[in-house]
Amino acid sequence: MKTRSFFLILLGVYILFFFFMAVLSRITEPEAGYRVKSDLFWGYDNPDEVIVKDNIINIACFVPIGILVGLIARRHRLLYGMLVGFLTSLAIECTQLMWQKGVFDVDDLFNNTAGAFIGGLIALLILGFRREL
Repeated sequence: MKTRSFFLILLGVYILFFFFMAVLSRITEPEAGYRVKSDLFWGYDNPDEVIVKDNIINIACFVPIGILVGLIARRHRLLYGMLVGFLTSLAIECTQLMWQKGVFDVDDLFNNTAGAFIGGLIALLILGFRREL
């Protein structure tokens, strides 16, 4: 099996697993209704320990997506990594909103995309070192 094919399968499995964890494993909250947090960076203005931890987790969970897309793509690795991270995050947030399984949070979109960007940078470092060997 080619390396790129392996990374593509791994990316698909990771996204499906993460989608399951972020949406399907949550309890439906119909009494809460449809909730949207549209204030960008509200989580950064609030120094609450739980929110800071959630922001770090949101970033960290999307780093593997950026790494895998960066290793799969042949060009525009950072752009594609960020795009896949953003679209995956958007799909999760929209599904959470529609199924009332969480809050559609703009900060999550930002944090997840930032995580994918960081992963893309890591992929560039990996590929750079690999070319050096």
